[in-house]
Amino acid sequence: MNNTEFGKFPLPKKGEIRVAPLSPIPEVLRDLGVAPGPLLKKFDLTEEFFRQPDNPISFRLAGRLLNACARASGCAHFGLLIGQTGNASTLGAPGFLLRNAPDVATALHEAIGNLDVHDRGALPFLEIGDETSLLGYAIHQPNIEGASQIADTALAVIWNIMRGLCGSAWLPLEVRFRREPPDDIEVYRHFFEAPLRFNATQDALTFSTFWLTRPVQLADPMLRQHFLEHIQNLRRFLDLEFRDKAYQALLLLIGARRCTLDELAAHFSMHQRTLNRRLKDAGTSFRALHNEARHQTARQLLSDTRTDIDSIAALLGYSSATAFNRAFAQWEGTPPAQWRRHAQLVSRRPSD
Repeated sequence: MNNTEFGKFPLPKKGEIRVAPLSPIPEVLRDLGVAPGPLLKKFDLTEEFFRQPDNPISFRLAGRLLNACARASGCAHFGLLIGQTGNASTLGAPGFLLRNAPDVATALHEAIGNLDVHDRGALPFLEIGDETSLLGYAIHQPNIEGASQIADTALAVIWNIMRGLCGSAWLPLEVRFRREPPDDIEVYRHFFEAPLRFNATQDALTFSTFWLTRPVQLADPMLRQHFLEHIQNLRRFLDLEFRDKAYQALLLLIGARRCTLDELAAHFSMHQRTLNRRLKDAGTSFRALHNEARHQTARQLLSDTRTDIDSIAALLGYSSATAFNRAFAQWEGTPPAQWRRHAQLVSRRPSD
């Protein structure tokens, strides 16, 4: 058995996800009056590919495909429609683990900690506060066309998962989108049943923290143990590198405004010296990864949102907009405002 397979099915590699969340694409296209076969053929895909949920698909291909589906169908919220059909089962083994946890907090922590056997292109995150908590999804692959479609899909699946865990009384306090508002906001209001905030720094749902203490109905401790062991076996065949783990963690810490060496060491339950040694062994350093994560986050916020330059500079931990402008110009050869104008022009050009 090679290092990408466990049993019969391939595990996702870096930048890939199991196709399960996208499996409704052919059916939804048909419902919207589009023949799926010719559209999928443009991407060397078939309907049969979507019938096997464990098939891996790259984030780049998934984003391009969702964009093409939205254009062909005339439905700008195509990703939202796909996500509305998802639930815990969509996540594969981590989803079945989630359904059998003793309480909602344990369910979310265990699912997030093990989602890399399902998704290797993004990270879910949970930030717990005294009164409110934040559950979101951060794409860590850079320059993904259709990232907003993928995020819409993910947020709808998260909404369904929380509803499944907590019951029909659960509703988010707010839904945040790291993108500009769509032309038709009503379809989002109708589904999420909550206030919406666009041009946010994260794709996430906020909700009252008390829901985390709720027991998971019909949870089976024996099934939970079974899936914990199953995921542990899966992990033996994942090609995870410490550099990738550290980089992904830094992206989340930037979003939470806690991006320091101390916080990264705490994330891995390591002493700073141990973390620095592990990073050196991986051929990098905290400073190098921090700059890389800042660069990517800046690009995403500039291209996907209208967040002002001062706010982006503050989120990234710069002392001033001038310092951010100088750093960004070193990365891209142009100031952030000029780069944003060009990126948004490029994003409006149709592509298949």
